[in-house]
Amino acid sequence: MNDAELGRHDVDAVPVLAQRYRDVRRHTDLLARHLTDEDQCIQSMPDASPAKWHRAHTTWFFEQFVLAVHANTYVPFDPAFCFLFNSYYEAVGARHPRPMRGMLTRPSCGEIDRYRAYVDDAMLRALPGLPLRGMATWRTPGASRSSSMAFSP
Repeated sequence: MNDAELGRHDVDAVPVLAQRYRDVRRHTDLLARHLTDEDQCIQSMPDASPAKWHRAHTTWFFEQFVLAVHANTYVPFDPAFCFLFNSYYEAVGARHPRPMRGMLTRPSCGEIDRYRAYVDDAMLRALPGLPLRGMATWRTPGASRSSSMAFSP
């Protein structure tokens, strides 16, 4: 299925895209599953993001650029996350400095898990009403770089 085959509300595409979304999100969780909370905070160099931050950032991306734009009743999980997990989207606003991502002890990994579940649930509920063009090839930011989370999402 490609963009040319998708309309605004192609009901046949929704289950396929929902499964793709689940698969990508599950893949990140599988990569992180053996990392302790402490492991997920390590930032080996200023340009490398810790696993916990990466897991939250890929969630924030969907919250910021899909749900906040297209899901009228969506309520952000935590407004502070826009600052903490914005990577380089200057038009969105201020952001936590990249070299300092490893210094974030809060939110906890458990809170990031709850954030991911909250946004994933909202995405799957919103998907039937979203404009589908462009989503056939969606991947979370970092999905193409998932090896960067293989260790160090």
